[in-house]
Amino acid sequence: MEAQISTDVAVVIERRKSSHPWAEFSWKGIGVVEAAETLCDWQVVREDEASTQFLFGPVSITLHRKLGEAYDANMETGTPSLWLMLDDADTDPVPYKVRGVTADPYEAQGMQDAGDGLIERVPMPADILQWTVAFLKKMPEPEAFKKRRRKSAKTEEQQFGKVPIFQEGGRMVPGEGE
Repeated sequence: MEAQISTDVAVVIERRKSSHPWAEFSWKGIGVVEAAETLCDWQVVREDEASTQFLFGPVSITLHRKLGEAYDANMETGTPSLWLMLDDADTDPVPYKVRGVTADPYEAQGMQDAGDGLIERVPMPADILQWTVAFLKKMPEPEAFKKRRRKSAKTEEQQFGKVPIFQEGGRMVPGEGE
C-alpha cells in the first residue's frame, strides 16, 4: 500500500455584499470541483447582483496512510466533508490565498484554533468520496491497544551510612532548612 495518495481539485468561494458597517463583503467556501485546468489566479465563475463565485486550482488533496483514524472519523459523521483552508492576503479580487484542502477533521480543527484566515467545511463530492473510501479499504486494520503493565518502583536503599533523601531525617524534608 502506498504511504500517501493525491488528487487535484479546484476551490470555489463566494463573495456577498455585507450588511455589517465594517466589512464590505462576506466570504464563504462553497465547495470543490474537479480541476480541469491550471489557473494562475482566482477566476470568476458566476456573477449576479447578490453574489460572485470565484474558482482557484489546482489544489492537491493528499491522503496519508497514518491518518486513517481521522478519515474514518470524517466518514462516520454521516456527511463526509472536506475543509478549505484559506490564508489572509492583500490581493484583488479575492483577499485569500489557498493553503490547502483536507479530509482530516483534526487538521482543520487545529487551523480553526489558530484563528487565522478562513476555514470552511464543505460537502465531499461523490468522486472524492469514492477515492477516499477505496484508499481506506486498502489500509490494514490498526493494531489493538495493549495496556502496558506497570513496573514496581525501586526505593532507595540505605548504603554506606547514607540517609535516604526523601525520608524522615533525610537531606530534603519539606518545610525544613530554608
